Order: sequence, then C-alpha cells, then structure tokens
Amino acid sequence: MAKNQSISDITNKNDDNTTIDNVGFEDNSSASDLTAMTNDFRPSLPSSINDCSGNINAVQNFPSINHDDDDDEKLSLESNEKFEVYRIRHFLLLIFCTLSLTNAFHWIEYAIIEKVVCDYYRISTFWVNCTSVIYMFIYIIGITPSTFVQDRYGLRVCLLFGSFINALGSWVKCLSVSRSRFYVAMIGQTLVAIAQLFTLNIPPMLAAQWFPLNEVTRATAFGVFGNQVGIALGFLIPPLLMPELNSTSNYDNNKTTNLSPEQIVDIEHGFNYLVWGLSIITTVIFLLILIFFKNRPEQPPSKAQALIRFMEQSDTKQSYIQSIIQLAKNINFILLLINYGLITGVFYALSTVLSQMITRTMGPEYLVEAGYMGLTITLSGIIGSIVCGYLLGWSGKFRLVNLLIYIFSLAGTAAFCVAIEIRHINLLFITCAILGFFMTGYLPIGFEFAAEVSYPQPESTSAGLLNASAQIFGIIFTYASTPIIDQYNSVWANIGYLIVLAIGVFLSLFIKNDLRRQNAHMHSV
Repeated sequence: MAKNQSISDITNKNDDNTTIDNVGFEDNSSASDLTAMTNDFRPSLPSSINDCSGNINAVQNFPSINHDDDDDEKLSLESNEKFEVYRIRHFLLLIFCTLSLTNAFHWIEYAIIEKVVCDYYRISTFWVNCTSVIYMFIYIIGITPSTFVQDRYGLRVCLLFGSFINALGSWVKCLSVSRSRFYVAMIGQTLVAIAQLFTLNIPPMLAAQWFPLNEVTRATAFGVFGNQVGIALGFLIPPLLMPELNSTSNYDNNKTTNLSPEQIVDIEHGFNYLVWGLSIITTVIFLLILIFFKNRPEQPPSKAQALIRFMEQSDTKQSYIQSIIQLAKNINFILLLINYGLITGVFYALSTVLSQMITRTMGPEYLVEAGYMGLTITLSGIIGSIVCGYLLGWSGKFRLVNLLIYIFSLAGTAAFCVAIEIRHINLLFITCAILGFFMTGYLPIGFEFAAEVSYPQPESTSAGLLNASAQIFGIIFTYASTPIIDQYNSVWANIGYLIVLAIGVFLSLFIKNDLRRQNAHMHSV
C-alpha cells in the first residue's frame, strides 16, 4: 500500500456496516488491527460526527490522511489509541460550577427584591424586570458569536473571557450603591449578562473533553447544577439582607414608597454586602481559571474525543451555519424548539415576576417569603432534573416523558393560580415545589430529546438554539405579564401562562419519537 493511501481508499460500504479490505501496510500493521480499532470508535459516533444521514459510516467520510512519519501536524491512528484521565478534572469542574453559580446569582438578585429596588432607586417595576430580561436579550443576540469563540478558540479562552467579564461586571456594581446610580447597576448587569454567553453552554463541552465516557453525564449534570444553585442562592440571600417593608394603608402597586432614613441605611448596607462579596469571589474564580484551565488534556479521555481530534486534523467537521441549515429543515426539531421555549420561557418569566406577584397580592411584608418560594422552586427543580433524567434513562420513552412533564407543569401552574388567588401561603409553597420539580426537570429532557431528533448535528448547536428559544419567549412572557400584574392582578398573568402551557401540550402530541442517535448507535454496533 502506498504511503499516501487514505482511509477512505481502504474502506468499502456493506449495508449499514463499514468493513476494511485486507491490504498490506509498510509498517507491517495488519488490516484486522485497523478494522478492530475502527469498530471501537463507531459506538461513540453519534456525539461526534456531523453528517446528515441517519446511519453514518464515519470512517468513509474522512479525507485522505497522509501517513508521513515526519508530519507532526497529522494525527496518527496509533495516537488515537492512547487515552488518559486526569485527576484535576474534578477541580476544574468545581471552578466552573462556582463561576456558573455567581453568574446565575446576578441574574435574579434584583428581581427577587423588586419592591426594595423600586423604592430605593425610585424606579418602576419595568426597570427592575430589565435586570433579569437583559440576560435573555443578550443571549439572543450573542449566541452566534459566542458559539464561534467556543468552537474556534476552545474552553480556556471562552472561560477566561467569561470569568473576566463576570468579575468586571461585579466590580462595576460596587459603584452602583448610591440611590442615584441605578444606571451603573444596569451597566454591571449587562456585563454579567454578556459573561453568561460564555458559561451557559459549557457543561457538555467541559464534560466531554475532560471526563471519560462513563462520567460524562454526571459531569454535565454537576455543571448544570452550579447554575441552579446560583439561582437558589439568588432567591434566598438578597431578601435576607434587606429590611422589612411594612404594609401601609395607602400602598399603591404603581408607585414607590417613601423610605425612612433607617431603611435607606439598611438597604445600602445590604447592597454593599451583595456587591462586594460577589466582586471578591468572582475575581478569585477568574484567577483560578487563569492559572489552572487548559483547552483540553494532552491525551483524550475517551475514544469519542480521540475521534473528534482525528476529524479536526482531517478537516471533516461541518460548519456552524451548515448545522443550522440542517436543523431548520427538521420539522421534529422545530416543534421541540418551540415546545422547549414555551415551558422554559414561562419558568423564566415566573421566576422574574415572582416577587412582584407575591408582594402585590400578599403585601410587601412577604418579601422574604417570596425569596423562600423562589428557593423552593429551584431546589425542587434540582431534584426534578435528577429524577426526570433517571426516568428517561430507565424508560427510554422520550416522547411520553416529554408529554407527561408538560401536563404536570400545566397542572402545577393551575394549582399555583388557585393558591395565589386564595392567598394560602402553605399551598403556595407546595405548588412552587411542584412547578420547580417539573419545569426545571424538563430542561435535561429537552436537551436529550433535541440531541436525539437533531442527530447527527452537534449537541452544543441544538442546546444553544433551545436556550435562545427560551430567552425569546422569556422576554415576551415577562413584559406581557408585568403590566397585567400591576393593572389587574396575578391571576390573569397566571391564566396567560396556563394558555401557553396548554399550547405546549398540544404541540407535544405532534412530536415524533424519532430517536436518530440511538438508531445510528444500534446500526453501528
């Protein structure tokens, strides 16, 4: 066999399987060895290869690879057989989780104390909601360039950029404590929203590049949990640092309340604790990433990652735009994209206006309880993510699990609507737990279902589009429900959420159980 003979030249296609003819090798390696090694790679193809057919013969798609001994830039087949797992991977995951935690904390820290922020800065509810919505808006317009940076420059550059902007935004907020400087707080909030672009889609990438195949799912879950814990702390801590605003007889939903000098001082101290604490923590995280993070380990941790590196050297990956075009033609994925956006958009909107709903209905003295309700939603959501993930793995019924979670989310929202109308505080906590369990539990289900129906496009692309859909609907639902709550009451806003979720249930009936990734894996075995 000539030295420039390609893998494509020594493979042929037989039904759904790729076999390799017996040929001679100058290095005396046998064709059977190459065949065995190629077959070892094939079960990992679903998460690695960007081809548009359901059954993939990945080796045939590789371009010709020159086997010069002196060509260090080409990845040899022998190098793909070397795998190594590094102990530092757990420390890197912990650093990322703390980064994601602080960024998620920033998202909700103002919205959960909406009445305090309105009175202290003398602004309307609209501007308080902007501190949350800016996260969604920035993600929509920034997802494409951030994905380009992630794919082009790798994990280290992406996280350095994200952690630096996260720390910078935190320090900017230190200048916003004065009552006349809400605009400075918005500048800082915009910066940390930009940082979110470089953290939200990282968990699958970090897990795949640093963890062996049997640990990837757990590593991804822990990466996502960091974000959820940050939201939980964002619901919990700010209300505890703020003074209680007592209900007054002339309380007006649409106007700010005059604060006493003692309340102003207490609120100022509370904001100082928040902004300075976050600034120090985010700076330490940036320094840890600067010192310890690398794009990827020297040796791949799994065969799937080894094959990806092989493809990068042989330049066979689809471009981001090509992947988007293929997904736009996939009706099943489009339905799931809308479905995911509806339920997650309702969750984002409900989290944003939760304090507004509770304080408008129950009174401003229930501010701390609103924070506890948000904490309940998030903590039950973490449990829901685990339980729903195991349920999906145990049953394999993607379409059925998707539909059932949607139905239970609809029922939970209806119960929440009743609880807030009758002003039953214990029932509100119970319904918040139900909402969090199923709505947050839907997140991993949506990602996995999208990965199945969109295969063989990369999971990062489908996940990014799902997140963008959620942000778009989140903005719409937040700004639609805010004036309804102010002008009428929370019940009508919740009825709107019920209608949206009912539409989602209806759309779920038309999503086919087209598990392309699993089918391709079965054909490759």
